[in-house]
Amino acid sequence: MLYFVVVSRIKADHHIRYAERHSYDFPGHGLDEGWLTINVSSNFIIKLYALNDQCWKCPFVHVTTIPGMASQMTLPVNTTFGTTIALKRKHPGTNTEEEFCRFHQKFREGGNYWVFVDYETYKSEECEVLLINHPLPAEMPILYVFLVLCALPLVIILAKFVYGKIRKSSSFEVTEPSTKSKKNLKLSSHHTKSQDQEKGQTTEVEIQPEESQPTKDHRRTRLKSLDTFRGLSLVVMIFVNYGGGGYWFFDHPSWNGLTVADLVFPWFIFIMGTSMNFSFKGMIRRNNTKCQILLKIIKRSALLFAFGIILNTNWGPVDLEHIRIPGVLQRFSLTYLVLAIIELIFIRNYNIPKERGCAPLNDVISLAPQWIISLGILAAYLGLTFKLEFPGCPTGYIGPGGLHEGGKYYNCTAGAAQYIDVLVLGKNHIYGNPTPKKIYQTTAPHDPEGILGTLTSIFLCFLGLQSGRILICFQSHKERIIRWVIWGILTGVVGGVLCKGSQNDGWIPLNKNLWSISFILVTASFAFLLLSAMYVAIDILKIWEGDPFIYPGMNSIVVYCCHDIFYRFFPVSWKIHDDHLSLLLKAVWDTAIFVVLAYVMFKKKIFIAL
Repeated sequence: MLYFVVVSRIKADHHIRYAERHSYDFPGHGLDEGWLTINVSSNFIIKLYALNDQCWKCPFVHVTTIPGMASQMTLPVNTTFGTTIALKRKHPGTNTEEEFCRFHQKFREGGNYWVFVDYETYKSEECEVLLINHPLPAEMPILYVFLVLCALPLVIILAKFVYGKIRKSSSFEVTEPSTKSKKNLKLSSHHTKSQDQEKGQTTEVEIQPEESQPTKDHRRTRLKSLDTFRGLSLVVMIFVNYGGGGYWFFDHPSWNGLTVADLVFPWFIFIMGTSMNFSFKGMIRRNNTKCQILLKIIKRSALLFAFGIILNTNWGPVDLEHIRIPGVLQRFSLTYLVLAIIELIFIRNYNIPKERGCAPLNDVISLAPQWIISLGILAAYLGLTFKLEFPGCPTGYIGPGGLHEGGKYYNCTAGAAQYIDVLVLGKNHIYGNPTPKKIYQTTAPHDPEGILGTLTSIFLCFLGLQSGRILICFQSHKERIIRWVIWGILTGVVGGVLCKGSQNDGWIPLNKNLWSISFILVTASFAFLLLSAMYVAIDILKIWEGDPFIYPGMNSIVVYCCHDIFYRFFPVSWKIHDDHLSLLLKAVWDTAIFVVLAYVMFKKKIFIAL
């Protein structure tokens, strides 16, 4: 036994030395790539098959054929997810293939992997994968950038401290009273007031002369945590849209699953519902009629939809026969339109009942009609998704199509969601490059912001409306936080049960492409809990002012449109090296540009909203 172990070790060392001598002429690897070299010394033809871990219920895909007898082939391998490799011997003169080796490997970026195939390997049906270099983890740039960003506030604080010391040492004091000193005193007092207003005033104001501003600042009652939450969602959205450093967890999954990139859009929908309480309450206080409010709702929805269509044409010459109709702002528009009209119908419920017996449930009771309608919308989504029959696909199919299920439902990507979009909008007016295209090799179009998913986004926005109603019904910090946490746990548990805590094996998997029920409940859970944490840190303990996220949150529509419009313009866009560090630094730089834009607008007291 010891003899065979020693011989095996000597053989492996020989293979490593051989691989090291013959790896000098390899080309540089690409992003999320490594190299796999198959060295064959047997006298038969080998066919190589591969299966990506993310390809759910997919068959092995033929990658290449390696001729026998002292041949060698090097091919790039994906390092994002694990890969299962199968080697099969092709018998000459027949179509018979005999698998003799299968191994699973999570390749590392920049890794140089070798597999040696000889007659002994074929007989033993075992392959040894050798890594002959030592690549650094691809995630290391995240640590570097994170440390720099953490140190940046300390540098700013130190710079302000030094600047204050220098300014203080160079100042002088006027001791004799005079007309000039009185004027200076007045200006100093005015300056202090302006500084006080700038620290944490987070509501919209009109641009008007200083003397026309009210002496009492009504903005003090606004919760800065809401703007910060909105701003955080927007900043992460911009970072993700600008590539997120090329990391898979800053991108959308191929089909089922949840990443950082999947959180921000639902959070924005959620906080829109939260803010709706205050906009309606303000319109009621201004004695707006229902007709006036309805016109404002329609106007805002129409503007959002129009802006979304315009931004969809930002990528080149406009072909009206192939223009994409759905989109992010269009989803906001339709979601807001439906939920705002529902809220308008039952607007009388803003007069919260004060009976002692129902006080703990005021937030739910005041929204009872809206709950019934919203649950009805959710039921409609379930009915259409799982019961709608359409040609060529099984009823209730919610898979990615393509290679899924062995290719049996190749053109059924997204099931009923795709069918409804194509039926209503046409194949040429929906998104043609869905996320499963690369992994599942799909060809059918599917729009993640399509019609059917709007139903669940309405329910998600309603959950945001529920969170805002808690703020209106209860004035105690404790009551608000307890209710948010309860809602967060409740939605999280229900969402977790529906997906069975699994990526693919649940009754209703987490799926951003479909805006599945489990997806909106889990993202709502995170939103409730995150809002609670921000409320405690910003509005109760006041240990954080919300910087820098609060500034984009106060001008969200401007920042969002600008980040989309200037995507291809310098200094936002330029050619860089295709590596994680360069891409990550560029994504941070691009995002910072629009945070600075929002900060400048804040300092100039410019706040734009639809």
